[in-house]
Amino acid sequence: MTILDEVQSAYQALPLAIREARNISLACVLEPLSNKAGCVTRQLDTNRNTLEMFLSGGINIFPAYYHLTEYLQISQSPEGIYQFLNEAILLSKLNRKGGQINQGILEFSLPIVAAHVLYDPNSEQSPDFLFDKAREVVELTTREDFLNFWKAKLAGRDITFHGRGKTYELFKHEVNSVAEYYDLELKRELESGGHATGIIHNIQFVESFPDIRHAFSAFENASGRISERAEQAYNAVMTKPGNLGIGPGLVADFIAISIYLALTYSKGEEIIS
Repeated sequence: MTILDEVQSAYQALPLAIREARNISLACVLEPLSNKAGCVTRQLDTNRNTLEMFLSGGINIFPAYYHLTEYLQISQSPEGIYQFLNEAILLSKLNRKGGQINQGILEFSLPIVAAHVLYDPNSEQSPDFLFDKAREVVELTTREDFLNFWKAKLAGRDITFHGRGKTYELFKHEVNSVAEYYDLELKRELESGGHATGIIHNIQFVESFPDIRHAFSAFENASGRISERAEQAYNAVMTKPGNLGIGPGLVADFIAISIYLALTYSKGEEIIS
């Protein structure tokens, strides 16, 4: 047995809840270190956000994903998972200034992480399999999940107001699942000529995460250090036909999820350099 075999064995010996929480937290920490135009990087702070805010937010969410995984291992059902979105959003703010800087990452990752725990905890399938199952996870949520989801959205808005002194409008729909909300919110955005960022955000949940799939594929096919691969994947999504006007922050969220998937399916490969 080589030393890398021993490292992987030590990782596999960890409880699944620790592995999941570690992978999403590490992905959130690695993402802002890459040089992505319009985003916070190790060289540049933007829009009153700092690298320290993003790093602390990534570490702060560890307990929420630990609790999510433990819950799923007992329930074996997606019902009830959105209580942990609210927990993650609140904990993300702990000890740091700034607004709700990683709400998108949390929204995207919650069903994807849940799908991994429920349907592929040993990473025997593939991220493509996971994207389809993540859409199923959102479809299997309940009215209670939607109410917890809405509570989380309101918390994110309040954190933004506290940190930046500004607010934004949220549109509530009377629905019985989180999937129904995203379906109706996408329809509203399209019919009202909404911003590309909002439209593409909602499309991910309605159409099984097409742009996150694209980001992950670009990340996997990129070369160089992990930060260089993240930058290449970011540019691939930003320049994708049809993405004109998409917000840099949304695409950065896609990159964070891509890094989570790369870590989760790495099989011990040394992907960080």
